[in-house]
Amino acid sequence: MSIYGKDYRYAQLTAFYALNLSNFSMGTHQHSSCEIMYVTTGSCEITVNNQKLLLKEKEFIFLDSFIPHTLLVNQQCTLLNIEFLVGTDINDFDLEPLKNASESYQEISSIKPVFIVSNDSRSLGYAIKDLINLMTTAHSNTSSEFTFLTNILFQRMILELFHALATEKSAKGMHYINKAIAFIQHNLEDDLSVPKIAGEVGINKSYLHKLFKDYTSYSIGEFISKKRLERACFLLINSNKSITEIAFQTGFNSRQYFSNTFEKNFSMSPRNYRKLHGQPLESSTINGQLRLDNNNWLLSEMK
Repeated sequence: MSIYGKDYRYAQLTAFYALNLSNFSMGTHQHSSCEIMYVTTGSCEITVNNQKLLLKEKEFIFLDSFIPHTLLVNQQCTLLNIEFLVGTDINDFDLEPLKNASESYQEISSIKPVFIVSNDSRSLGYAIKDLINLMTTAHSNTSSEFTFLTNILFQRMILELFHALATEKSAKGMHYINKAIAFIQHNLEDDLSVPKIAGEVGINKSYLHKLFKDYTSYSIGEFISKKRLERACFLLINSNKSITEIAFQTGFNSRQYFSNTFEKNFSMSPRNYRKLHGQPLESSTINGQLRLDNNNWLLSEMK
């Protein structure tokens, strides 16, 4: 079952391996277990949802349950693999304390990705390796000490997994936000609809809305208005353009709407703002150039 299931608090290991593979192919398959495939050396290709993904050293993929996928290895590749079931039946590992304590788990669970590829941001590789080594050498051990140690290593692996997934999500989120902001700033005079921005960035509009709230504390509309007003303020102070020209150049569809929005935000009209803050754009160095010469500023002709 899905690792994001609200009531699925128990987990059980179902398969694992650490293998050095070459010229290996596994056709499309799926299973009820969640799966982690981690590359320690070399590379491999995994296809999920018609996407071909190349995994290289210290990269991994996490697959939720029942996600069809393939595996292709064309060269030497060392893979660590862990599969585990999650459900409601009392089993080996209780995930509830981890779910409650891990902000990374809660963050990823809010978006529920069915698969995600990421770099190892901390120690996931070591956590998987330690768990596999223990299970390989003592998988038939039933002592309470072995059970306790297995639980510690499994919980550690899950913590490292979600730390890496949250780090990847954060990095991708910043990438999308930076791309969206750059697009907005270069197109302030145009009609900037949310679907248009989302399409340019390459994500859906709901996720774009969430990213803006998370990273800027503004809605997309508020952010666009803020940037348009910042640009308008700059032009009012540093240009001789008319109020109407500035209104249209900063994306407002009428001078009246621009003036009303401006006054609402700055408690004065654009004209009064220009009077208060503007400086006349005139020649002040008499078409010459001031140069520092022996600690004295001397006026010289432009060359």
